[in-house]
Amino acid sequence: MILPEAYIVQKFYQYAGRPKYNRLAKTYQGGCPICREGKSWGKKRRLFYVTTDNFLHCHNCGWHSSPMNWIVEVSNMTVSEVYKEAEDYDLIPDDISDINLNDVIKKVFNSSLPEDSINLFDEGQISYYKANPIVQTALNYIKKRKLDTAINRPNGLYVSLKDKTHKNRLIIPFYDANSKIIFYQSRTIIENRKFNLPKYLGKVNSDRSLFNINKIKEDIDQIFIIEGPIDAFFVENGVAVAGINESSDNLFTALQNQQILRFPFHERVIALDSQWQDSASLKKTRVLLEKGHKVFIWPKKFGEKFKDFNDMCINLNIEKVPTKFITDNSYKGLEGLVNLSQIRY
Repeated sequence: MILPEAYIVQKFYQYAGRPKYNRLAKTYQGGCPICREGKSWGKKRRLFYVTTDNFLHCHNCGWHSSPMNWIVEVSNMTVSEVYKEAEDYDLIPDDISDINLNDVIKKVFNSSLPEDSINLFDEGQISYYKANPIVQTALNYIKKRKLDTAINRPNGLYVSLKDKTHKNRLIIPFYDANSKIIFYQSRTIIENRKFNLPKYLGKVNSDRSLFNINKIKEDIDQIFIIEGPIDAFFVENGVAVAGINESSDNLFTALQNQQILRFPFHERVIALDSQWQDSASLKKTRVLLEKGHKVFIWPKKFGEKFKDFNDMCINLNIEKVPTKFITDNSYKGLEGLVNLSQIRY
């Protein structure tokens, strides 16, 4: 059996870094997941899939072989498993050379969700796809992490079996104030110990918005600014920025800043992962305090046990983190820096 070119392309988009298509040369370029391209990862594309000659070559490490060998190498699948998966593959036509993939990708990126997304909170859709192993993996992940019962969960969680970039990943929607999806992140749910696949991917060519900004309540005096959306599932009035850079003076993107300004009377409290277990969180907390922000500092009793809000809720079998617990342990300025100084590794 010859592997369909469309199947090889999908695997290239799944495992290569920042993949793109060169229509004139009929080649695909991306970061090599085998050598990771050293310090150039995420900056250059030295891996090539040459469709006319049906081989892959990395100009950094020199890896050169057939698509089958490459897929087996990067996916940890066996040859028989690859053949079995490829048998039912029908994402795009075999005559891929006649398709402008840039147009295909643009169409997907402009949609509110990845291609053919399945709502994992919709019983009718789940019933239809109940035999699909990826859907079952996603459902098990949701149940294990209590995402289906969390107090501040979004209206839906999704998985796509076709999208070139976000295929087989949990898709987390970001709604605006009118409950319209304007951004999303996808999270890997398939562990691959051999290769460090990106944990989170955002919607390409789209501004990051605030996760759960549509769920802000007026009867809670604070807005809790959390780094990742999954932890925000468990905090009422918890919004997520999808990444905090402690070296930047701008906590929000321009869009996020517009969204947060709609709530001028809410106190802003930043809540990160446990500073007792995460050195990056410890560093970020110190910088944020020095810049005048109010930040939640994990008390030792909980910070040494749990790495984040989701971890705490799973282990304590609860659906929410009490807002009082966060506010009682949140500080500004010198008081916060003194409390933070008690944390030692």
